Amino acid sequence: MKQVLCAWLAAALLSGAGAQAQVAPGSQASVAPVATTGPAARFQVPQVKLPNAAVARRINQELLRLVVEQHGLENATASPRQLLTAAARECCYDELTERWRAGGNGLTELEYTVLLNQDYLLSVEFQLYYQGLNYPATQHLTFDLRTGNLLRVTDLLADSPLQLRRRLRAAVSRRLREELSQVAANYGDSATVAHVAELYQLANWNAAPARGLAEDLAAPDEDFPEHLEFALTPKELLLFHPVGMSRLDFEFLPDEMYRFPYERVQPKSLLVPIARKAGAPKPSRKK
Repeated sequence: MKQVLCAWLAAALLSGAGAQAQVAPGSQASVAPVATTGPAARFQVPQVKLPNAAVARRINQELLRLVVEQHGLENATASPRQLLTAAARECCYDELTERWRAGGNGLTELEYTVLLNQDYLLSVEFQLYYQGLNYPATQHLTFDLRTGNLLRVTDLLADSPLQLRRRLRAAVSRRLREELSQVAANYGDSATVAHVAELYQLANWNAAPARGLAEDLAAPDEDFPEHLEFALTPKELLLFHPVGMSRLDFEFLPDEMYRFPYERVQPKSLLVPIARKAGAPKPSRKK
């Protein structure tokens, strides 16, 4: 009898733990690429399913927009599969020779990665290919799964936009100057170093680190838009700052991603539960 009672208690505990671990309806999306075959399969575009069909439809339209706008496709009645088929034909089919091109024109491929899908937030990264070649700068979309709204970083952080841009500029300055120091060590060629400094837009490239950082932060910040490119993971905020350059200079291309653990920023709104799970302290309440 004692063994039966213990087994019953263990089963009850396991059942309770399983119930607690269940995902709240709508807090996580079911994500899968548009089912395509043939040339259209070059565009891997995610689509979501949610209990609220209207919210899912709003998100799916935004996810398709990246391909649709690149190829000037506007057809409200077309299905996602039809739109991607039309995009593939637009970019990569030669009407004169009636053959598919190996490269193509404009956006020719698209891949995606789901970076976060929990607690009513969905964050997706897109890798783009132009003329059949990998484009180094990624693009990102983050959604509120309750409403389908596309979010800005200021919707999720209490940090001011000015403060975020300044912190990103400081991180970019440090990385570019470190990269430039490595170029100088590897090449020992002043002409190469000067060329890379120009690519990085570092005027006083041989300044001491502290002075260089101060000069970079004092310079105009036209290259840092008001609405920063961002994405979310379960552990950290990701900000992005690509450096534009010719493919001939890609050996000097720095990583565009800058990581900010949630304890180093001020999460708000939907980001608070995720930050807590990552170990960030609770946001203080203003009295």
